[in-house]
Amino acid sequence: MRASLRLSATALFVVAGVGTLGCASPTGDPSGGGGTGNSAGTTGSAGTGGTSSTGTGGSTPAMCGPQTAPGPAGGANFPFPQHQLSPNCGYPTNCNDADVMTAWNTYKTKMIVTNGGGLRVQRPENGNDTVSEGIAYGMLMAVYLVDKATFDGLWAYAKAHRNGNGLMNWHYDANGGQVGSGAATDADEDMAFGLVMADKQWGGYSGDANALIAAILAKEVDGSNNLRPDDSGSTQDSNPSYFAPAYYKVFAAYTGQARWNQVVDATYTMLNKCANATTGLVPDWCNSSGGAARSSRYSYDATRTPFRIAQDACWNNESRAKTYLAKVATFFTGLGPTNIKDGYNLDGTNPSTNAAVMSFEGPAATSAMPSGTTYASFMFQVYARVSGTAKGGTSSAYNYYNGSWGVLTLLLMTGNMTPF
Repeated sequence: MRASLRLSATALFVVAGVGTLGCASPTGDPSGGGGTGNSAGTTGSAGTGGTSSTGTGGSTPAMCGPQTAPGPAGGANFPFPQHQLSPNCGYPTNCNDADVMTAWNTYKTKMIVTNGGGLRVQRPENGNDTVSEGIAYGMLMAVYLVDKATFDGLWAYAKAHRNGNGLMNWHYDANGGQVGSGAATDADEDMAFGLVMADKQWGGYSGDANALIAAILAKEVDGSNNLRPDDSGSTQDSNPSYFAPAYYKVFAAYTGQARWNQVVDATYTMLNKCANATTGLVPDWCNSSGGAARSSRYSYDATRTPFRIAQDACWNNESRAKTYLAKVATFFTGLGPTNIKDGYNLDGTNPSTNAAVMSFEGPAATSAMPSGTTYASFMFQVYARVSGTAKGGTSSAYNYYNGSWGVLTLLLMTGNMTPF
């Protein structure tokens, strides 16, 4: 973002490449493993349709686990569910493909609206405005859930709101009036990655994908291959939650532009400068020396960092990613699933007051994925909490940002977000 607007269970892990099938959670239960937070700062009671590992109500759901992915169908090369689980990561046994689809449909109903000839992701809690990151989140979800109409509608909105650099201005009001000028790098790279995946999924997006990747490299990466937070030309401060090294490796392979591999190296150098040596927590904004900038701490921007680095660990078995995430996972698993709050000092002290916040719980759970079975119970419980809230969409803690990160983290935790 350019600005901050905003059960104990006995569990096993699905480890890709081990065993045959993963376990499914019950469909009669909102989470398959106990309750979710029903409002910020509280924890809901257990669900009623099942228990922590087996359910009694509903039909047998699609399972999440190592199994044969469906072949091309309906014009898509990678129909949902893709089932491309990585041998480099562990997955909770209660992960369920049906959870992701339900969460996506809830999100679409609440957040995606028509806008002229396109679609946009609105923020109901902010006057139904739209930010570029929301368009990008919607595109990522749509390409993996094989919703081409939604993907095309969102991309049409982005293209209609680009600046002279070929990048979407970051903020518009509900009527399409420009509120914030300039681009936001996290949104641009998410859109670009979404376009690459769309080209692999359906074909026909290579021109747009290459053009956007080139614009990012020209305007949002500096001469030392450091990622800029926007297209203003400044690298005074960086935003660690924008670092997406797994994307950059995909961009390098897709475009043939090897410089993206140097961006990967610069990203890890900066990440390690910004991160606390013990907890791995990073600030929302970091200066060039590695210190917290803009009076920030681990908050609503920084919380996305473990997810982006987990992509590189799971997809590429990146050792730098695994080393970093081991610290973050140790910190969050030490707190426990019900004690994750929406903000910390970098040493883990002075937590904020709100709990049951998906945008913090989901990425915290992804930090544990490269550890395989080590944090099985933690993963199991957090998955249950996030899936319950993301599917229902009725919690007072459900909003645009939390809903977005609910769906995105469910995609990664079910093996349905990969670089195809």
